[in-house]
Amino acid sequence: METALIEARFRGPAGLGNGGYVAGRMAALLGAQPAEVTLRRGWPLDVPLRIMREGGAVQALDATGTLIAEAREAALELVPPAPPTQAEAANATRWFLESPFSHSTGRCFVCGSAWPQGVGLRVFTGRVAGRPGLAAALWRPAPAFAGEDGAVAAEYLWSALDCAGSFAFTVGSAPQGMLLGRITGRLDGRVVPDEPVVVLGWQIAREGRKLHAGTALFGADGGLRGLARALWITPLPVAG
Repeated sequence: METALIEARFRGPAGLGNGGYVAGRMAALLGAQPAEVTLRRGWPLDVPLRIMREGGAVQALDATGTLIAEAREAALELVPPAPPTQAEAANATRWFLESPFSHSTGRCFVCGSAWPQGVGLRVFTGRVAGRPGLAAALWRPAPAFAGEDGAVAAEYLWSALDCAGSFAFTVGSAPQGMLLGRITGRLDGRVVPDEPVVVLGWQIAREGRKLHAGTALFGADGGLRGLARALWITPLPVAG
């Protein structure tokens, strides 16, 4: 029986796998791109899930047979906005770390600064001056995230495409909880350790509790390295 397990360090919300990392693992199991990954439930940490393949899709199911995540091929028609300069992206990261609205003390594998370099990705997407509805970061992936070919492994690039989309909706206001529901992405090239990568997130649309965002990775030469479109869901209001 084929199984997959998400280790505790790759967390997003407490007790659950980071959505981008889960998507990257599911895309690798699918073996095709662009890949559309739908997160039906939170992926529990340190628990092996059963992998099923049916009709061109890859599914992850828990011990009760509940569908947790699903990946399939899908079209991705998305044009990113022009990225900020590396200096502007570095200033946005600095804003993230200094802002009272940041997650800088959190333990999200992607955006939590509580993890040391080489353990967490430390992708800190913050406000870009003069560009509302957009978040950016300057990210230098640690050598620990390299694969056998020396480039940053695909699941970490998928991870880096995650949190920036949610921050595109919150850098101009107070933080807001939301969960990744679906992400459709592709990788367009290599990223090497310590390469200065501009991570970009931008608002696409808002439909009630549904927030649509785009994210992109740009290499040191300004070339596109990864692209994704994501659906984020905000929680229902708590009755008073």
